Amino acid sequence: MNKNRLLCLAVAVCFVFTFAAMGQGRQNQTFTERYGQQLNLTDVQKKQIDELDAKFQKEHAEFLESFQKTMTEYREARQANDTAKVQALQPKVDALRPEMTKLRTAHEEKIAATFTDDQKAQWKKIQEEREARMKQRQ
Repeated sequence: MNKNRLLCLAVAVCFVFTFAAMGQGRQNQTFTERYGQQLNLTDVQKKQIDELDAKFQKEHAEFLESFQKTMTEYREARQANDTAKVQALQPKVDALRPEMTKLRTAHEEKIAATFTDDQKAQWKKIQEEREARMKQRQ
């Protein structure tokens, strides 16, 4: 009986680490990895977009690192119900979010300039769906 419990525990631990790794991988996807198939991007478009992504990451590395660190701390504090830390981080989060939105919007506009008309229509649909999901989470 103990062997069965140990086996079940080992399998459960493997699942936890597998799903954690999958979740992290999704967050680190490039634009072309995440949307390339949906938008039916050509190889030339993928190359252009990857170059735009690399330039964006390089130009905004310091801000992006600060944003990600702050948002991670904020999410962890919320999950731990640490209201004092949430309240302490809230002004910083409120200041960083609009800046991140502004940067991401400008970057996505540069990317969209590489799209065909059909791809632009599909991209608009993807953006609307993404926005609806964000509103549901709030």
